[in-house]
Amino acid sequence: MALRRPGCPVPAIMFMMEMKPLLNYAQFNGKPMKKQQLEQYLQKLQLSGFEPQPDLASLTKLQDAHLKFVPYENFDCMNGKITSLKRQDMFEKVIMHNRGGICFELNGLFNWLLESIGFDVMSFAARYIDKLDTYQLRRHRVMCVTIDGKRYITDVGVNSESPRIPLELTEGLIQSDSISQYKFTRNDFWGWLLWQKERGKPWKRLFGFTEEPQIDKDFITPSFWCDAHPDSPFINTKKLSIFREDCNITIRGNFLKFYLGGRVKYRYKIHNGAELKEILWEYFGINVEYRLRDDGIEY
Repeated sequence: MALRRPGCPVPAIMFMMEMKPLLNYAQFNGKPMKKQQLEQYLQKLQLSGFEPQPDLASLTKLQDAHLKFVPYENFDCMNGKITSLKRQDMFEKVIMHNRGGICFELNGLFNWLLESIGFDVMSFAARYIDKLDTYQLRRHRVMCVTIDGKRYITDVGVNSESPRIPLELTEGLIQSDSISQYKFTRNDFWGWLLWQKERGKPWKRLFGFTEEPQIDKDFITPSFWCDAHPDSPFINTKKLSIFREDCNITIRGNFLKFYLGGRVKYRYKIHNGAELKEILWEYFGINVEYRLRDDGIEY
């Protein structure tokens, strides 16, 4: 390259030649799913025969099915098991062995599925806002998918009523999934803030995230915190969730709850391990293959 005199600007064409192409973050996460794995995943989502394309219609269908057929659950955390975020381990547990998982497992698998289909997807680390006066560490994973020049946030790793559709990442735009309304705002600390308005209730903040790209390995540390830290909310009480067309079914502690219209409409106490086992299979499609501590009942 020829020497330049001081103050002589770099020609535009030279700058363009020296620029590196944008990173494809999927290359850091590993290989895409094999055809058989993709078919098994879609079968788990009750979408056998469906041929997803990297478009908004497919993304919406996949997110809806995931929330309805792959439950959120934290039994491994409660029983002293360390969560593996290796793709094959998550696939075996959730897709092949009738289990669910915490957000890092569910969104980790969903991210792999989207990459394998050909979506332009990137992950961000988010902070929940459970209490207005508490600032939490980043212990949630969300995905940002770019389709036709627009960006959408998709999330299947949730344990309460949350967006059932991909949400366009546009400040101030009010969007509805027919159950709740949602919008994004901006904040100096939280970055993007996701707000929710349930029927008959005021707007509330769900979580915030900034746009530093994350790869699968970036979530190992917060996942380990959820598994092992004494302040983790996942090690002492059951947290399960699955969606239906018009409600969110959860287990909190020893109670099975049906959340409709912005409130808990039905609540049933789980009395013993045998009853819990039946409920897990009937409502959540879960079969835990090991003996739960105290048969899964909290005292």
